[in-house]
Amino acid sequence: MDKKKILGIVKWLWLILVLAAAGYYFYQHKVEVINLLKQIDVWRIVLSLILLLIGKAFLVKLVQYSVNCEGWYPTYPEILGVYGLSSLGKYLPGGIWHFVGRFGVYKMNGLSAKASTRSMVLENIWILSSALATGVIGVFLSRFDLIANLLSIPNEKWLAIILTIVILALWITALMIVHKIMQKYTSRQIPKVARVALTGLLLWTFIGGSFFVMFEEFPFSSAPLFIGGYAVSWAVGYIAIFAPGGLGVREAVLALVFSSIASVDLIAVYAAMNRIIWVIAEVLFGLFGMSQKRILSASPELTSEETGHASKESNIDSNAKEQFSDVEITG
Repeated sequence: MDKKKILGIVKWLWLILVLAAAGYYFYQHKVEVINLLKQIDVWRIVLSLILLLIGKAFLVKLVQYSVNCEGWYPTYPEILGVYGLSSLGKYLPGGIWHFVGRFGVYKMNGLSAKASTRSMVLENIWILSSALATGVIGVFLSRFDLIANLLSIPNEKWLAIILTIVILALWITALMIVHKIMQKYTSRQIPKVARVALTGLLLWTFIGGSFFVMFEEFPFSSAPLFIGGYAVSWAVGYIAIFAPGGLGVREAVLALVFSSIASVDLIAVYAAMNRIIWVIAEVLFGLFGMSQKRILSASPELTSEETGHASKESNIDSNAKEQFSDVEITG
C-alpha cells in the first residue's frame, strides 16, 4: 500500500474520530451546549457570516494575483467563481478534488501545469504566511504575558512591540526573497510585497473578526487576541494534512489558545458554530461560481503564442490528482 492510500485512510479515520468525539462531548454536555446556543444572538451569526465573506473576498484577491503572475487576467467575479466551485471539492472523498478542479479551469484558460503549480504555490505561501503574521500581531500585542512566560523573558509592553516589529520585518523580508526567486520563473510581474502583505492582513482581520463577534461577553479590546488566535489555529490546521480542512485540529488549537479566558464548553460550541458558518460561506461562493460558467472557456486575452507555449505543458488531467494528493488547499 503506497503512502497516498495510507494518508487517505488516515484522513477518513481522523474524520470519523473527530465527529465521534465531538458528538460524544456535546451529548455529555448537552445542557450546557443548549444554553450556550440559546445565548447566541441571530444578528451575531449573520454578522459573523458577513465578515467571513468579506475576508474570503480578500483571499480570492490573492488567488487573482497568483494567476495574473502567469499571464491570465480574469475579472474578479470570474476568479471568485473559480474559487467558489473548486472549494466545494474539498468536501468530496479524497480531499484533493479542489486542486483537480482548479487545475482544470487553469488549463482551459491557457495555463500550463508548471504555471498552475507556481500560481498555487505563491497563493498558499501568501495565505499561510499572512495567517502566521496576523497571529503574531494579535497574540504578541494583546497577550504578551503568555509569550513572556513561555520564553522566560520580561513581560514588558515595549519588548512586545519591538519583537512584533522584528517578526513582521522578517515576514516581509521572507516574502521579498520568495518573490525574487519566483520572479525568475513566472511569465508576468509578481505584485508588490506591500500589496500582498496588506491583502493578507486584511483577509485574516475579517476572518478572525467573524469568530470574535460571536462572543458577547468580551470587550472590543479583546479583538486582536481573537483575530490572532484564530489565524494561528487556521495555520496549524492547514499544516496538519491528515485532517481534512483542518477539522478537529483548528478547534483544538482554539480551545488551547483561549483556555485561559473562556470555558472549554464556550470555545467548543462557538468553534463548531464557526465551522458551520464557514461551510455556509463556501456554499454561497460555490453557488456564485455556478453562475459563472463562462470562466470554463479559454480566455481571449491570451495570445496564440502564449496559448501554444502553454499547451506543450498542459497535459495535467491524468496527473493532477497524483501530483497534489498530499496537499491541502486554503480554507
